[in-house]
Amino acid sequence: MAKNIQLTDTVTIASAGTVSTSIIMERNRVPLAVIVPAAFTGTTIKFQASIDQGTTFFALYNEATEYSVTVSTSRYVALNPDVFQGVACVRLVSGSSEAASRTISVISGEL
Repeated sequence: MAKNIQLTDTVTIASAGTVSTSIIMERNRVPLAVIVPAAFTGTTIKFQASIDQGTTFFALYNEATEYSVTVSTSRYVALNPDVFQGVACVRLVSGSSEAASRTISVISGEL
């Protein structure tokens, strides 16, 4: 289980885009939650993971299922930190194209 909340990072999904900028997970940090902005269009967030500091990204799966969370506007949405173990860099993927640039807060903690 994650402990010691360390940082709140932000990522941005560009206007008409679905994929966010990336966050490097340093010192055994893993994402614990996301804070969805008021104007967010998508109803799900999926994740992309990198093990090489953001050079190559892959869809993040939890066993045979692509990991996703259902979201709505203006919410703090908890994540399963176990899914992110070993991930060096992460990006968020909105379930639909965002009508304008969106900034999402990502709360992370140390394992």
